[in-house]
Amino acid sequence: MGIESKKLQKILIVDDEVGFAELLKDLLIMDNYEVEVANDGEEGFEKLKDFTPDIIISDIVMPGLSGLELFKKVKANPATASIPFLFITGFQDERIMAEARKIGVFGILRKPIDIEQIENRLHDLIGRNK
Repeated sequence: MGIESKKLQKILIVDDEVGFAELLKDLLIMDNYEVEVANDGEEGFEKLKDFTPDIIISDIVMPGLSGLELFKKVKANPATASIPFLFITGFQDERIMAEARKIGVFGILRKPIDIEQIENRLHDLIGRNK
């Protein structure tokens, strides 16, 4: 296999658990992704003005703007509507899961997660959007 000169895939992580977000960021950077972190939905939405990710990885339950509300705002904006979401949550509420599925969320991983699970989903999502 030769060295590929493809651009780095960009990922926006939105999670109010700062330690988790930073750990995930470090792991994804080691995996050759370009990563930005926001610690709540509002900050995540603001970051989209200057950073256009290939994928958004978001927590669902956050203070202020929740992950589902962020998803709806992103999908309502034609400039960002095509960005796929991958949700990661420690919350096990089936009503929230049902709501996420109803609005068209591609994937939900439950915490604790391992990096291999995330990598598999990222490869699925990136493959879908090429």
